[in-house]
Amino acid sequence: MPKRKSFYQKSLSVGVISSALFIAGCGTGDTIADQPAESEPTEVQTTTASDGSGVTEESEEEAAGEAAETDEEETQAPEENAEADAGTTDEEGEAVPADQKGITMPLPLGTPLADLIEHYGQPTYDNYFLGSRLVVFNKEDGYFLDDDNIAKGFFVGNPEVSVFDTRIGMTFKEIDEILGAKGEVGYDQSETQYYLNIHYVENYKITYSAETEDGPVVEIVIIRSK
Repeated sequence: MPKRKSFYQKSLSVGVISSALFIAGCGTGDTIADQPAESEPTEVQTTTASDGSGVTEESEEEAAGEAAETDEEETQAPEENAEADAGTTDEEGEAVPADQKGITMPLPLGTPLADLIEHYGQPTYDNYFLGSRLVVFNKEDGYFLDDDNIAKGFFVGNPEVSVFDTRIGMTFKEIDEILGAKGEVGYDQSETQYYLNIHYVENYKITYSAETEDGPVVEIVIIRSK
């Protein structure tokens, strides 16, 4: 377990979070819009013009059917575009759930440990912490894992990562202004000895930790709140 207030020689320790809050799993399934069925070949009938030449015509009923299929395809296209806009893609080109678009961690929740290692290489920290297994890569990008070694929470120590437009290094006041609400401020005496500022955004509980109440944030912990 990392030492309090000396996590990786950068004063980064995981903010207090109850282990019970990490029990809930997270899904990242994306819905793929059903493609319109291919239209069946239409039957044609041949009539003979007055001059004796063969002319191919479609019946009025078949023509009306084709027009209806065209209208259906045109109305279905916006729905498919809406599905595509529901999520973005991560650095690996994988779909990212819509509610995680505000968190710019390289890989989303729901990523297996094997994929995390494939992306980052071996973790610089891998141990149980605050009741859950925590793996940290490059001493700054962390993922809490469930019993199946699937990412269920984030530990952010990287100032380049944006969490709904907030970052490491900001003060509680700046974070409150950006998120549009005052967070729940307290002091964690038992675990990290850090001041905490807790916000609930989208489907997440976000805990910002700082050494002093008006000092810069040194770590951010993100878990699903529902």
